[in-house]
Amino acid sequence: MLILKRPLLLAALLLAAGASLAYALRAKTSAPAAAKPLPLVSVTVARQQDLPLELTAQGHLVALNQVEVRPQLTATIIGIHFKEGDDVRAGQLLFTLDDTDARAQLQRNEAQAAQIRAQLADAKRDYGRSSELVKSQFITSSAVDTAASKVEALQAQLKAAQADIDSARVVLTHTRIMAPVAARTGAVAVHPGSLAQTSATAPLVTLVQFAPIGVEFNLPEQYLAPILAARTQGPVRVQLDSPDGKPVDGELTFINNVVNTDSGTISLKASMPNPRNNLWPGAYARVTVLAGADRNAVTLPPQAVLEGPDGRFVYLAGADNKVLRKPVSLLRVQDGQAVVAGLAGGSLVVLEGGANLRSGDAIHIDNAVAPASAAKAADGKQ
Repeated sequence: MLILKRPLLLAALLLAAGASLAYALRAKTSAPAAAKPLPLVSVTVARQQDLPLELTAQGHLVALNQVEVRPQLTATIIGIHFKEGDDVRAGQLLFTLDDTDARAQLQRNEAQAAQIRAQLADAKRDYGRSSELVKSQFITSSAVDTAASKVEALQAQLKAAQADIDSARVVLTHTRIMAPVAARTGAVAVHPGSLAQTSATAPLVTLVQFAPIGVEFNLPEQYLAPILAARTQGPVRVQLDSPDGKPVDGELTFINNVVNTDSGTISLKASMPNPRNNLWPGAYARVTVLAGADRNAVTLPPQAVLEGPDGRFVYLAGADNKVLRKPVSLLRVQDGQAVVAGLAGGSLVVLEGGANLRSGDAIHIDNAVAPASAAKAADGKQ
């Protein structure tokens, strides 16, 4: 009998456990689901204010003058009067070439001119005598004409000889090569004793002007109109970030006459002083164009502007604590603030926490942040 009671007891316990589990499952299913908390966001107020129009671009420094010094005649180099990397002034002697051939040619031309000059003097005397003799009818008039023609021919030969002398003197000046501009010398490709050839591929030396120096850069074509408007009011200032951290002020000197249709940009150039010679041609530099003022510009912290497949946008926080997606255009980032178009000043915009939002989502605004942001925007309007 004891053996039969144990299986019955075990079955009763299993039946009771199953009933308890079924009851628990029914209770859990019938309990209401816990509400999902609303996303917590911080907001800011779009500020509308007048801003200086500062257009920033990456440019590169260029020499305003760069000269490749090449010989004008083939001759042996007998002197180099500077060192590589020297700063030279305009008109300074750089190279001396062997002038033996040039001087010899000049002397030959001068001797030939002297010979023609003597012949011309004799021809003029003959012409004078012939003119007197024809009056006495000792000679015919044709003899006088012949004498006159000889004088004219020798006069022409003397002019040609004088031109040869001038040409030889020019060649002689080419034996002394001067610096055409004040600049810094580069690497020297020759040495004393080398043959300077007019057909050589490499120049004797390259001169690069350092002060003033130019900077070339591009800006989107949308800024062409304000730059042109600013130029009508006077010189347009350009600032350059120098390697030592001190900004350098210059002036816009060139606006290209066409817009690049491939990139939608306009090419510009500015001239900058370089008294310390620390701005190096070819180096990249950050350029800021001060192009007047941007009236009623709308600004936001940059993190409030989001980017999606359709472009940039912000989330507006409505009075019903729901967000609305608002497309905007990011014009530039200036002084740590994003300057945008397509948004009204005073709009309440989600600052942080908007990464996973969708238009129409309900939000919970962090009240510790919103009043501070609104107060800051109110201060900016005053």
